[in-house]
Amino acid sequence: MSNLELVSAIAQIVEAIILIASVFYLSLQVKQANLLSRSETRRVMMKMDLDDISVGRDRPEVIRLFTKDELSPEEKIVFAHHLLITIRQREYEWQEFQENSVDTDVYETYAKVLNVHLGTKRSRRWWNEFKEMYNPDFVSFVDSRIADQPLTSYFGKYDAYESTFA
Repeated sequence: MSNLELVSAIAQIVEAIILIASVFYLSLQVKQANLLSRSETRRVMMKMDLDDISVGRDRPEVIRLFTKDELSPEEKIVFAHHLLITIRQREYEWQEFQENSVDTDVYETYAKVLNVHLGTKRSRRWWNEFKEMYNPDFVSFVDSRIADQPLTSYFGKYDAYESTFA
């Protein structure tokens, strides 16, 4: 083997090592990017959830609309739009779950609130009227989640909780 052949063989080995190292480094970058993307998805979900929760703090009258006996025309609009926003948020979370951007355990924690938001007679009537505004697969998912579920006791807990301080 001549010196030129030896140098060529060594260059090919070095090239292969560099290629393998590059592929390994690229795989680490992709993994890191996926972790960052999943983290950002969870951050967005948390922010949206906190915004939803803050409605009860900032506008408790909206929460009372779920169980109030009769709603004025203005209250009906407020209630409908509150649910439009809230269920759109849940649809976003469902879409992220469908894309594997969020783990099953994380998603299931967020999905539980569907049984609260759609857990009153009024909100279920709203859902049946307005669900055509959402992704049909999401609608099927929601329908399966709330089918045969009892109405929520969540809103009654407010009154029980408040009475402990009376």
